[in-house]
Amino acid sequence: MCMTIVLRVEGVSKQYRIYDRPGDRLKESLTRGRWKAHHEFWALKHVSFEVERGTTFGIVGPNGCGKSTLLQIIAGTLEPTHGSVFVEGRVAALLELGAGFNPEFTGIENVFMNGALMGFSRRETEALLPEIERFAEIGDFIRQPVKTYSSGMYVRLAFATAVSAAPQVLIVDEALAVGDAVFQHRCMRRIKELQQSGVTILFVSHEPATIRHLCTRAMLLSEGSRVADGSPTDVLNRYQKLMMEREEAYELSRPAAGDANLAEEFLAGREETRVPLRPGFRHGDGSAEVVSAELLDTTRHPVELVETGAPVQVRMRVQFHRDVENPVFGFLVRNRHGVHVYGTNTEQQYQTTFGHVARGEMVEVSFTFDCWLGTDTYTLSFAVHGSAIFGEGISYDWLDDVIFFRVTSETLIEGLVNLDASATTRRLKGWATSRSEGAARGRHG
Repeated sequence: MCMTIVLRVEGVSKQYRIYDRPGDRLKESLTRGRWKAHHEFWALKHVSFEVERGTTFGIVGPNGCGKSTLLQIIAGTLEPTHGSVFVEGRVAALLELGAGFNPEFTGIENVFMNGALMGFSRRETEALLPEIERFAEIGDFIRQPVKTYSSGMYVRLAFATAVSAAPQVLIVDEALAVGDAVFQHRCMRRIKELQQSGVTILFVSHEPATIRHLCTRAMLLSEGSRVADGSPTDVLNRYQKLMMEREEAYELSRPAAGDANLAEEFLAGREETRVPLRPGFRHGDGSAEVVSAELLDTTRHPVELVETGAPVQVRMRVQFHRDVENPVFGFLVRNRHGVHVYGTNTEQQYQTTFGHVARGEMVEVSFTFDCWLGTDTYTLSFAVHGSAIFGEGISYDWLDDVIFFRVTSETLIEGLVNLDASATTRRLKGWATSRSEGAARGRHG
């Protein structure tokens, strides 16, 4: 069956002129371009794609990759430098905070202005106003200037206005991230209703769980170019890999934290043939060194995006620089707020001692578990230290936040962990009748 194309973007590029000083713009205009005082920045570079009717199309990418610029061009609030955009049907856009509303106008005045831009008569907008007020739930503030609103109030009114217009194409640009939890759930329910009614949705978010939950297709932008387009899972894996590469490049550009704390007698002169680990903090006496740390999937490949509940393996390799008795190996998971979510070590797992390890020996340690964590970003820390059983809990090498990974889920879940609960329901026949009869007997004696 042939699907109808409602959005076609063909070779869209957007150039901005960047001036070092405000006066340079005037000088350039006075010389009619003979004196060039700017350098060019291309926010978008030859972006092309098509979206079929009823598709929820997710757009992901790092900050500054051109996502918001692309959505503004599709919404018609920005002109491309090159290329063209075709959109079929009424478009409603919830763009980045601050776009779309006049801060000097009241909320109601902005509703009427947006209605007129979407082709509604004043009478039609008046008919929509009660539903907009009910959904936004900002009370009498709707009659106050928008410049007095909090970011949450702004988004409430903007989203209510956009979805009440019965659009054929809805554009949402990360704006829902500032709303409270109750309003976010309300928005998600409304988006689901729009999906069921066949509305085409373009959705930008930095939250992989939301993209996987809502979208049927996704696209990855990087430095203004389209680098991936396909299923949300595949695109999010590419996105996570891109973000990890950027993090590694950043870490490589700065001195490694805590390396000076390692004993020089063990680390001086060793061959630097391995890719160096870049922890957030490192300490220890240098008796041993964590030389590799990995998070692996069931095929023993490194992974940065993990489906909640999926089996994973944490693996570390440790080089010993002196003879050690009963070393202990462990790891720790923290969430993005620094909360310790889970940690364990070989001493706790084995309930016994490891024994003697000679200088120069390499030890590999693996921990396997099912990753029943909630949807969030996490870090892995690794450590090798002396045995607490023998009162020798000395740190040989401790590496904080070596690995970053993200847990996602096809269904929305709340909290630090996923308890994988199952639900059952049953109707209690006659319960309501017997309850009402008992209440009646109580009233009459």
